[in-house]
Amino acid sequence: MNARIAANRLPATVSRRAVLRHAGALALAAAGWLFGPRLAWAQTGGNRSFALDIRDGKVPADLRTVRVTEGDRVELRWTADEAVELHLHGYDIERHVTPGAPGTMTFEAHAAGRFPVAIHYTGGHGNVVYLEVHPR
Repeated sequence: MNARIAANRLPATVSRRAVLRHAGALALAAAGWLFGPRLAWAQTGGNRSFALDIRDGKVPADLRTVRVTEGDRVELRWTADEAVELHLHGYDIERHVTPGAPGTMTFEAHAAGRFPVAIHYTGGHGNVVYLEVHPR
């Protein structure tokens, strides 16, 4: 049932505005349930850690965009099935990752924007992940 229709059928003791406000909160909670913690927005100044596994030059589709908030402390933990050189543009961080030797990028998200993580490996090059840093 539509929230506006439900609000019109309420007793006078419950305001329509209260029902609509709670309907919005329920919609946000449902979105969090549907999309899970991988796409959750970070709280300002929080610690955010992401495990990113590169297989055949790619990470899983649901992890190709990492979203954080400006001021967050971010940790990108990398594993790979072949030797790769990773470069986080905009933050100028590079890491070499090989099978059995994971790499970590730890930094404070000080600049808002969208930054690619480029991969350099034998026979290829491309962006595997985008870091989105949203302003406070």
